[in-house]
Amino acid sequence: MHVEDIKIPGDTTLAAKLYVPSQAGPRPAILLCHGFASCKEEFMALPHNLCREGWAVLTFDYSGHGESTGHRGYVSEKGHLEDTLRAYQTLIDRPEANIDYTFVIGHSLGTSAVLRFLGTAAAKLVRGAVLLAPMRKTQESLRPFEQTPYAILSGLSKPFQRIFGKHIYVPYRIKAKDIYESPEAIQRANTHKLLLSHISVRNYSYVIEKQDNVVYAAKVNTPILVMAAEKDKLIPVAHSKAVFDALLSKDKHFEVILDSGHSLLGDRKAKAVTHQIIDWLADHTPQEDREQTSP
Repeated sequence: MHVEDIKIPGDTTLAAKLYVPSQAGPRPAILLCHGFASCKEEFMALPHNLCREGWAVLTFDYSGHGESTGHRGYVSEKGHLEDTLRAYQTLIDRPEANIDYTFVIGHSLGTSAVLRFLGTAAAKLVRGAVLLAPMRKTQESLRPFEQTPYAILSGLSKPFQRIFGKHIYVPYRIKAKDIYESPEAIQRANTHKLLLSHISVRNYSYVIEKQDNVVYAAKVNTPILVMAAEKDKLIPVAHSKAVFDALLSKDKHFEVILDSGHSLLGDRKAKAVTHQIIDWLADHTPQEDREQTSP
């Protein structure tokens, strides 16, 4: 296995890692899209495990997240899709990637990026996708008293930025304990600072007002695996099921992971989740492509 750090140019510079199997020749390829206020490291061992099974894998940090440049903790409607398109183009431009067999995997808000991407012409060759803990609408996770002050601050943020050149930030109330069930996973997330502590109020326009995975899913007929977590404190299983039901695809599968929190891949059932993802991807990738070697 070869792991390469990559910088993806554009309006912002995206930090990425490419994992390439030891087998020679173009490999089936997978793009991983992380969630809000998180980073590419949230996928834990998944890139390594997928690579060992024969897939080339690209993980990346969205603008303003992880090691990428941009306003910290800010996701715009335009930028979320454009970052995904840039990362996917980077993946398929690599000689190690077999463009006839590409897949995308998204977690949490990353599922919105995946669904929106699948609705574009750029995704016409994508063979399948995995949605991990997809929300219906992020707005539904707000507490009753949170939306009004968030909206007011969002309205003030544009003139504030014009005058001072900065965003207005508020503490991010979602903590590791809200995402993981395992005490060890909570400690690991806190130690490695996988979550941002503050977010821009300018997220309101896209993340709260516009984001709607049911609407996005209704335009997608790509084969899809949807996985929800039984003990998800942020996204009820029923909300993920609503996204699944909205998908046009006839080749779709819904799975509920028992005794897991929102993270899925960083929690106590991470191995089981990984195995199910690998099995589903293998069913949609010819074995000879994953095992290909040079003559």
